Formats: sequence, C-alpha cells, structure tokens
Amino acid sequence: MRVSRVFVIARTLSTLVIALSVGFIVIVMTVEEPLEAIFAFFLSVFTNTFYFGNLLSASVPLIFTGLAAAVAFSSSSFNLGLEGQVYLGALVGTYIGVHMGGTSPLLILPVVILSGFFSGALIAGISGLLKGFRGVNELISSLLLSSGIVLVVDYIIEGPFNDGPSGLAASMSLGKEVMLPRILEPSSLHSGLFLALIMAVLLWAFMFRTRPGYDFRVTGKSPRFAYYGGINVKAVYFWSMFLSGGLAAVGGIVDVLGVHGRVLRGFSGGYGWNGIAVALIARNHPLGVVPAALFFAYLESGAQIASFEAGLTPEISRIVQAVVFYLVTAEAVLSFMKGGGKVD
Repeated sequence: MRVSRVFVIARTLSTLVIALSVGFIVIVMTVEEPLEAIFAFFLSVFTNTFYFGNLLSASVPLIFTGLAAAVAFSSSSFNLGLEGQVYLGALVGTYIGVHMGGTSPLLILPVVILSGFFSGALIAGISGLLKGFRGVNELISSLLLSSGIVLVVDYIIEGPFNDGPSGLAASMSLGKEVMLPRILEPSSLHSGLFLALIMAVLLWAFMFRTRPGYDFRVTGKSPRFAYYGGINVKAVYFWSMFLSGGLAAVGGIVDVLGVHGRVLRGFSGGYGWNGIAVALIARNHPLGVVPAALFFAYLESGAQIASFEAGLTPEISRIVQAVVFYLVTAEAVLSFMKGGGKVD
C-alpha cells in the first residue's frame, strides 16, 4: 500500500514537472529576454505580498470547484456542469444579498452562501436523479444543463438584474457591509480562503470518517459491488451530485463576496474545467485539492505578472495548464478503462 501511494505521488509530481518544463521551453523559444520572463513567470509571485495574496485569492474558487469535482468522481459520478453551477450560485447569492440590503451582515452572509449552495446543488441533483432512476448519462445531462444556465445567467445580468448606471455587463452591486474582509491588502486575498480550507477538511472528514462517505467511496470503486453490499446506489448518485453542485456554487458566490462585489459576465470562465483538473491531480482526495488548486493559481498568477513585467503572453499559462489537464485526464481515462469504471 505504501509503495503504491509513493508511486502515485511520483506520477503526479512527474506530470507537474513535465508541464512546467514545457512552459520553460516555450518561454525560451518565444521571448527575446527569456531570463527576465522566466523569473517573472516562476518566481515573481513570491517577491511581495501583493502578488502572493493575489495567488492565494485565485486559488479559492479552484479549491471549491476541485472539491466539487472530487466528491462526484469519488462516487462514480461525473459532474461536467461545474461552470454553470459556479455562475448560478454567484447570481442567486448576489440577488439575495442585494435585496437583503440593510440587514445585519451576520445574517446576510449565511443566507447568501446557503442560497448559492442550494441553487447549484439542486441543478446538479437533477443529473444525479436522472442517472439513478432513468439511466441518463450524467456527463451529458450536467453539461447540457450548465450550457443552458450560462445563457440564462447572461441574460439576467444584462437585463433585469443589470447595473445600468455602471455601463458594465454586470449585476447590481452588493453593499460593502456584505463583502468578506480583505487580507494582505492591497491584494485581493479575502477571508473566503479560510472557508475553502475548512470545507476541504470537512469534506475529508465526511468522506473518510462517516458511513455516508464510505458509501460514496465504495460506490466509486464499484457501483455493482456497492449495490450487492446493500448500499443505495441511486441515493449515492443523487447526493454526490447534489453536494458537488453545491460546493461549486459556493465557490462562485464566495468569489463575488471576496473579490468582485457583483456578478460580472463570464467571470467564472475556466473555474469548472480547471476544477476538474485540480481534482484529478489531487486523486480526488479533499486535502490534496488544496495544493493542486494552489498550483493552478500559481500558473495563472505567474502568467499575469510576466505579461506586464516581461511582455510575456498570458497564453503561456494556458499552454502549461493544458499540458497538465491532458496528462492527468489521459491517465485517469486509462485508470478508468483498466479499473472497470473507476477514476483513481
């Protein structure tokens, strides 16, 4: 068991090293001053609190979407609707927060976050129900629902819930009293980071220290074995998707509460797909999601810094992320095929 775990860690680290090496090579081949660009991309984020705080802030929504993907994958479910669930959670939570203006923040914040959670949870739960009771493939149903939700949210924030005077494609703004406290100012880091870390620990405790979590994991290893072992597999499909959608939606509303203060059109683009890659790198372990999310945020932050310090195109980050995504996805597919339908 210990040898196998070491091998898994070594495989994951080799994937990250390959991806970073690709980024290094691309920078050397495309930039006139490669040393300056390499320093800006790989090291500048650690040179001051502003850059480092922004890195930590960028990791918060990825922790939530990584946890969302991990809990679904661990239960033999595949939630491809994370993008829409993040977006919907942000919209619903913001709408509730705007219309509760003047109420005590101690009351508003829990209501806003829970309303966001249940909006995403209910949408994802539909895919779980369809899979469990009608045999509908949840990859297709969750992706289609997500695509429709994105269009609906776009319409709402550009129409009835638009902040007209601002001239932006954005919703009305939340009051400052509702916003999460900032940390390491003037960076965008906020106290939502602590909520993300707490959620990772709670999900770990749920998955590895409770009976329902055990049912999730057994179903993820073999739904047929779980069924003959007396586990209600249909219920597992529903609740795993329900929890997955809720976590993704909380990632959306926490990002609004901590950074934007309103729902910007398309602000969540990439959160869902990157969250899937984060979960795969973490091998669906809730605690492993945190460093995996930090890695993706590190790439994004490094690219942004290098773009204005060394003239490096931000697409370099996309290339490195794509390499990571394809490597871990290919490995997961091979594991799925060899393991008879489970993602390690």
